[in-house]
Amino acid sequence: MGRWLPEPLLAGDPMLGPADTAEQRESVSYAVLTLMERLSPNERAVYVLREAFDYPHREIAEILDITEAASQQIFHRAKKHVADGKARTEIDEAAARRIVEEFLAAATSGQTDELVRLLTKDAISVGDGGGKIPARVKPFEGAVAVATFLWGLFKPGQAKQALVGGKPEVHAWTANGDPAVVAVLDGRVVGVMCLEVTAEGIAAFRNQINPDKLERATARWAAADHGEPLFNAF
Repeated sequence: MGRWLPEPLLAGDPMLGPADTAEQRESVSYAVLTLMERLSPNERAVYVLREAFDYPHREIAEILDITEAASQQIFHRAKKHVADGKARTEIDEAAARRIVEEFLAAATSGQTDELVRLLTKDAISVGDGGGKIPARVKPFEGAVAVATFLWGLFKPGQAKQALVGGKPEVHAWTANGDPAVVAVLDGRVVGVMCLEVTAEGIAAFRNQINPDKLERATARWAAADHGEPLFNAF
């Protein structure tokens, strides 16, 4: 079935809310959303109510039927868990596009060394196909393994064309505030690859190919001025 990943939110999606601060942009990143999955239900509830919706601890305590002191303790614990797993580098949209373009140039060059150079040594690649599109259950781990997988992913092949129904257009974009590769076929988003960028290089690729989680992305894409694709995949 592959791994669980959040539904991607493309740039301009109103669900992202205002992006006035780095903290707001970071709170919807794929890295943070997947980190939140590691929290307990109470930790996640308190964290979201406080961090995202700015509820006072008094109201959170009433909602969850706990004490106000417990709400504060749970929030601090949850915030620490999330903070401990962050390794994010803040980048603007222009920089995000450059990163994606450089990555795609390396991924389609046929030279895995060029791709390895862009990755951290412990880079990972995770996919969510929802049981409808093949996705590896175990993540690819390590720069060489990830680079080899990505080179194979972008290598032309009839089997991949048959799987998605054609040759998708590939765009450099942003999703959940991260640099992203968006694959579009006949106006339908068929894949979103989010890149987690750190000071040391690209640390993770989170690939959403589950069609059930791409309907909102397709609607947003139809309303966006996305310009010409960089190339056609496969």
